[in-house]
Amino acid sequence: MPFKYDLHGWFVGGVPDAELRTVPMAPPSQTTTTTEGQPRANWNGLAWVMVPYVAAEPLPEPEPPHVPRDVSRKAFLSRFTDPEAVQIDLASIGATVEAAQVRRYLSKVNAAQHIDLNDPETREGVHALEAVGLIAPGRALEILDSPIQPKELP
Repeated sequence: MPFKYDLHGWFVGGVPDAELRTVPMAPPSQTTTTTEGQPRANWNGLAWVMVPYVAAEPLPEPEPPHVPRDVSRKAFLSRFTDPEAVQIDLASIGATVEAAQVRRYLSKVNAAQHIDLNDPETREGVHALEAVGLIAPGRALEILDSPIQPKELP
């Protein structure tokens, strides 16, 4: 009977047939304790060794898949009110670093075929407009997270 071990080498039990992470040699103890510090068999790649059990760190939650939420460039710009658009336009005028940053963001928007409302760069840009007061507090999430209407699709 083969003996199975987990991703961290801890003995987990016997199995009827050989499979991934099994060895034919029996461990010195077949305890499957999960009490920290208690002796438990651990496969080191060559042999079973008895070592104090240490629980593995839980695996991090996987990143959710990126789901594009594409709108046309016109639809994206239309999500800003006219007064917001005027404020943004006025903020882009001048020879300051801040004005250049606004122009850079607007040039990316104007160069895009469509705007993905879930794209990190899009989201950071709209939140930056809110952070510097060009749009009111809370507007960034309204602009980015409002449901997409059929007429907004690219």
